[in-house]
Amino acid sequence: SHVGAQRTNGAYGALIIKNKKKVIDDVIDDAANTLVLQEWYESSTNQVPVSILINGAGRVGPTQNTGEDEAISNHLKGNGSFFNQTENKHFNPENFATNYTVFHVKQPGKSYRFRVIGAISQNFPLRVSIDDHKFTAIAMDSLNIEPVPDLTYLWLAAGERYDIEVQTKKRYNSGRLR
Repeated sequence: SHVGAQRTNGAYGALIIKNKKKVIDDVIDDAANTLVLQEWYESSTNQVPVSILINGAGRVGPTQNTGEDEAISNHLKGNGSFFNQTENKHFNPENFATNYTVFHVKQPGKSYRFRVIGAISQNFPLRVSIDDHKFTAIAMDSLNIEPVPDLTYLWLAAGERYDIEVQTKKRYNSGRLR
């Protein structure tokens, strides 16, 4: 969804349509390897993100930024602003763990295709990286592109989708998406 408050209010999802023919034989292409990224807001009027959600799961800290509408608007336009740090009523120190999606590498040393979707409400991009891994961008907004290899991060804007190939390591330690 790309219109108005639909994104903010959660009217979104991933619809993956694959080619009938397998495009690249040695790349593991599983539609479950999809990441939907979005912000989470405390309310529809306070447009300062409280958390970033990955496939619907997120985490909050003990404090959050709050500010006047004009300060928020200036910040989102890149003009700087002043925010107050206030107690985050959603923070629970007894249960701080978040169950983010775990992607299992069943064949270490192989390339895996991931789809990264920006279900972002505001017009500011998110920077996405994977610990200790480089990757290749192979498609954008479902259209194949000239592969861009050896990326350490990408910027994802509202409504964008990137398809990336990640060459996994033969001896695999978990890599976190950041």
